[in-house]
Amino acid sequence: MLPRYQSRRCSGNTPSRLAFTLIELLVVVGIIGVLVALLLPAVQAAREAARRMQCQNRLKQITLAIHNYHDVHRVMPTSMTGADQFPGGAGSGFHSWMARILPQVEEQALHDQIHFDQTLADRTDYSNDADYLDYTLSSSHVDAEAASAIVTTFLCPSDPASVPQFTLGTQTGPGSYAGNIGWPRSSTGPGVTTPLQKQNGVIGLLNPASPDQWQQPRIRFADITDGLSNTMVVGERVIAQVFETRDAFGGSSISSNTPISMQSFCGGGSTGRSLSKWVRYCEGVSLADVSYSVSHGHAWIAGWTFAANHFMPVIPVNQRNCHVYGGEDDGMNLVTPSSHHSGGVHVSMADGSVRFMTETIDRELYWALGSRNGGEVIKETP
Repeated sequence: MLPRYQSRRCSGNTPSRLAFTLIELLVVVGIIGVLVALLLPAVQAAREAARRMQCQNRLKQITLAIHNYHDVHRVMPTSMTGADQFPGGAGSGFHSWMARILPQVEEQALHDQIHFDQTLADRTDYSNDADYLDYTLSSSHVDAEAASAIVTTFLCPSDPASVPQFTLGTQTGPGSYAGNIGWPRSSTGPGVTTPLQKQNGVIGLLNPASPDQWQQPRIRFADITDGLSNTMVVGERVIAQVFETRDAFGGSSISSNTPISMQSFCGGGSTGRSLSKWVRYCEGVSLADVSYSVSHGHAWIAGWTFAANHFMPVIPVNQRNCHVYGGEDDGMNLVTPSSHHSGGVHVSMADGSVRFMTETIDRELYWALGSRNGGEVIKETP
């Protein structure tokens, strides 16, 4: 008789198992699915944290560039909301503050391509507010190539629309950031009891075609009397992806599918309105006009009001925008800071620091941080 272990080895009655059963395979797949479901949010959160850090660093770069620009020119960069007109043509106009700081963000060659002495628009005859909606920049324009450039520093990687846009008649490079131009004309707010007659933000505006005392083209750091750490300079603003709906008469409006931070509601009249009344007014306006929001962020190079490279710290962050008829020529556009980050937006202060401003920030504090010379007492930070 063979030893017991030999009889077991020689026995051919026990079949070998070379594969999983269906039940075992399903269990393994289920375990993998659970692990993926547990890990994916963590991976996505880590990626968004990295994007937010990039977004914050680029905002800091831009603010440092503004400081360096001021060191060279002794004035803040200014956007032109119109064109310098004279008989037979037009001169400089419609270039943004971001175009001015290109050398300070290591884009000297791109800056040198831009013809700042020529109007950044196809038409040259701007005579009334309505004209300023009719803004195009064709592919044959002398600055079309420069306008199409993608400047990475001007883009927040969290914004899915940070790709070339075609809104203005040619491909244009988008931008995720907007400069603080202050409160609306004739408004009142914390520290300001008489209607505001001059810009109280940091980024200057100028329309040489129709000079206006509200626009302040020569703002300096010395004018920021509220303190550099208490005054916003630049904030995030989402690049518009606006969906349209059309009515029976051929008109168009913003679809309900458009995210609220990309919507713009329109109304008129601005005399002597307090900031709190502005908020109530804009929340109550029902006309959502695609004309006023479709181009937000689509061209970093443009000082055109509806490219929205400027914001007004009035409407709470990440809420819908508001436009006032009659402000097309001078930058009167209540664009609010907005982002694709959860819970708030990044803003930079005049001292070069960057903060994450939450959606729940106290409104009076928010308004005070938007004014450079209101004399408000800042009791807390966002």
